[in-house]
Amino acid sequence: MKEFPRQLAALLAAAVATAIVASIIQTHINLRELAALGAQVTAPLRARVTLGDLASFGPVMAGIALAALLPAFGISHLVLRYLAPAWRRAVFALTAVAGLWAAFWLMLNVIPMPAIAATRGGADQAVMSLAGVAGGLLYAALSAPGGQAAQRRHGVTAALLVAAPVALFFISAPAADKALAPVDPASYQVRTLVTGLDRPWSVAFLPDGRLLVTEMGGRLLAVTPAGKVFAIALDGLPPVFRQGGTVGLMDVAVDPDFARNNWIYLTMGYGEAGANGTRLVRAELERESVKNVRVLFSSTPKPRAGNNGGRIAFLRDGTLALTVGDGNWRREEAQNPANHLGTVVRLSREGRPPADNPFAGRPGAAPEVYSLGHRNPQGIAVDPVNGDLLLTEHGARGGDEINRIVAGGNYGWPLITAGIDYPFARVTPFRRLEGFIDPLLEWAPSIAPSGLAVVSGPLFPDWRGDLLVPALRGRAVVRVQRDGRRIVGQQTLLANLDQRIRDVKVGPDGAIYVLTDGADASLLRLSQP
Repeated sequence: MKEFPRQLAALLAAAVATAIVASIIQTHINLRELAALGAQVTAPLRARVTLGDLASFGPVMAGIALAALLPAFGISHLVLRYLAPAWRRAVFALTAVAGLWAAFWLMLNVIPMPAIAATRGGADQAVMSLAGVAGGLLYAALSAPGGQAAQRRHGVTAALLVAAPVALFFISAPAADKALAPVDPASYQVRTLVTGLDRPWSVAFLPDGRLLVTEMGGRLLAVTPAGKVFAIALDGLPPVFRQGGTVGLMDVAVDPDFARNNWIYLTMGYGEAGANGTRLVRAELERESVKNVRVLFSSTPKPRAGNNGGRIAFLRDGTLALTVGDGNWRREEAQNPANHLGTVVRLSREGRPPADNPFAGRPGAAPEVYSLGHRNPQGIAVDPVNGDLLLTEHGARGGDEINRIVAGGNYGWPLITAGIDYPFARVTPFRRLEGFIDPLLEWAPSIAPSGLAVVSGPLFPDWRGDLLVPALRGRAVVRVQRDGRRIVGQQTLLANLDQRIRDVKVGPDGAIYVLTDGADASLLRLSQP
């Protein structure tokens, strides 16, 4: 028990030393990836980003290191009972490396969080794990026996080593935006049409007044104006890759010429856990079933289930646009037009890439790509007034965006973003770069925008032209007020429900239809009082 203060101080010192070395390594691996994409990474920029990551990511890395080194050093003490003291430094260094590698492996394969560039496996993760050498050697030196005075010093050292990273983390944390003001709740009324939905994802409208609702588990539901629900048989639908609330059956859209062709479109996950993507299918809808199911498009496979995109919009020229996320793995692929990751693709309604697509005909490029540099776009809509194609997309920690999509546009991810990685490391030091298109709006902290609608119709004349953005993390619908194309303000709707919001659409009647999220979700209809 007398050795406890000394060993605790040594452990904390080892965690801090490991974190410093690991933070520096990860910063330079990440900057290497940005430089490979063409970014100009100067020496002053490297120094500034390194110091910034030490302040923000370093404390998080210290926590990771502490969790990894505690069992590692426990094993070391057991092993050293059977070895000569000369092995002390080597054993602690080796177990520290092994413990750190195991922690990164768990973060990569168990924790549902995007990996930072340095912990995606391979040589980079091995180099990151070698940061444990510094911690192991320091622990071996500081945990050597000492007197009572040394023990008191070690106790003080332990307290300081805990307090310093915590204080540094909170000092360097980005400031949050002010909370948005709510829309006057007296200006609209809410009617609950359906309850008990299981992870619904999208709502669309049929000419006969019924609504279509998808559930991620694989069900397509029809809802009558009176709120009666029945399932539509999906015989002939290809297998749907599902993983919790991350991927499954996603968007549903009704063809603009439905009265003539009865076509509906569905997006879904396909493949398996280690190789999956986003698929677009078309089918003819009968009263309670579909027929003539046809796969129109399957995106480039990716090794993770997250960041799928999956939203559909019909353009004025008769083509359709589909969002595809970056795959939540090698985010740099969002800058690679040779695949579909991190893009908006444009297709004919037969699934063919139009000849005037910006990358059609370019050697090595995917002809379906319409724009690139997106992270996880889960909202897309066409402005009925001017035909603008508008997009909402998830950033990382912060950096959620609204973008106006133009043919061939590059929206910067991961070279440009206001967001930071989930463990608080810097994704990029760049907020603006020549040749990339700036967002119309950014949110920090993240609201997790999961859809997009443009207000039209007769019910809300004062809102006409405004954007409605459902927010998962923000737990509300955000009304983005516009004057023409210019954004002039923001307000929230339904924040009083304190529920994650998955989708929002404006119906043919001008009412606003909202899907909440989760295993017991609801379909709501907003109209004037």
